[in-house]
Amino acid sequence: MALVINTNIASLQAQNNLVSSQNALNQATERLSSGLKINSAADNAAGYAIANRYTTQIGGLQQASSNASDAINLAQTAGSALDQVTSNLNAIRDLAVQAANGTYSASDRASMNVEVQQRLQEISRIANQTTFNNSNILNGALGNTTFQVGANVGQTISVDLQTNVQASAMGGIGAYDSGNLSGAFVTSGSNPVATGLDMSTITIGLTGSNGASSSITLSGVATSAQALADAINAQTSGAVNAAVDGNGGINIFTSTTSTGFSVSGGAFDASSAGGASDSLTSSATTGGVAGLASGSYTAGTAINSATSGTSGMLANGDVNSVQDANALIAQVDSALSTVSNFATQLGAVQNRFQSTISTLSAQTTNLQSSQSTIQDADFAAETAALSQASVLQQAGISVLAQANSNPQMALKLLQ
Repeated sequence: MALVINTNIASLQAQNNLVSSQNALNQATERLSSGLKINSAADNAAGYAIANRYTTQIGGLQQASSNASDAINLAQTAGSALDQVTSNLNAIRDLAVQAANGTYSASDRASMNVEVQQRLQEISRIANQTTFNNSNILNGALGNTTFQVGANVGQTISVDLQTNVQASAMGGIGAYDSGNLSGAFVTSGSNPVATGLDMSTITIGLTGSNGASSSITLSGVATSAQALADAINAQTSGAVNAAVDGNGGINIFTSTTSTGFSVSGGAFDASSAGGASDSLTSSATTGGVAGLASGSYTAGTAINSATSGTSGMLANGDVNSVQDANALIAQVDSALSTVSNFATQLGAVQNRFQSTISTLSAQTTNLQSSQSTIQDADFAAETAALSQASVLQQAGISVLAQANSNPQMALKLLQ
């Protein structure tokens, strides 16, 4: 080997190795101080990208779990309020059963009705004032609500919160609205029109509060208001039953004829909805009012120009008579069914969200385990690497010092 002065190969090699051991020492120190073996993309580009995606998913899953917990809290809030609604309904029913007893006087029932009305108002107050995060949850305002229970788009659970537990929205039973048909039969001057009303031109549409619809077409000639009422009543049973949803609300909403006869909207509730006997009744005056003819009828005169009866909803209930008390019992039973079904739904939803939280927790744990494998530092391996790099540093410095002194041997040759 040549002995040279200008180029000290041994020193250069020692310097390179010293830089390498210094880098290893720095890396081991960084990993041990941070606890991560990937501290930047330069450490492991692919691992860095994967670990970041895991971080995104883990954050989304943790927030989804929090969302599901919020949904449970909402359902529990609604459920607690429904317990109070149920308590008030049962108290109203007890009073109605008491009022239905024939031993009580009208004044006794009036006293009972005071509490009934207060409790009905309390039910509506609960429905209107039970909120979660400023949203009313018992009057149907939230409708069909979607909860985000996953880290990605579309991972949702929808809950039907359309049930309205206000006293005005529950307890529908078959009630009736009687229509005054006298306005459909008019005279021209002092001469009654004797031709009668051609009912074959009349089609009456019926629609229920559930959106179902049906219609009836009359036939024959009506020579009196009662004849028209009877003709309508004779055909409404099947048509109405096709449209009713159990909470009342069959409405006569349209009728077209060549003579301009029209039927205005007015409640005509189904007899099957709660046992009430529905009918349209005539209050036509006597004295030759026989029918319609061209020019003698003013279009728009309503078949239901005068109505009476109740809406059939709980809010209109009372115990002022035995009949009213019995009707209220049926209304309360209907309302209890509504509340019970809603509470059952909320309970089932709570169980579903709890299951979702458990699933999200398992997913989060598994992702965190995978992320740890990629980015967390193995302290046993890193401390060994630190010790190795430290020894190599010390040895490298010693060897470099020796290599730097090698050119001095050339001075011996000059002596």
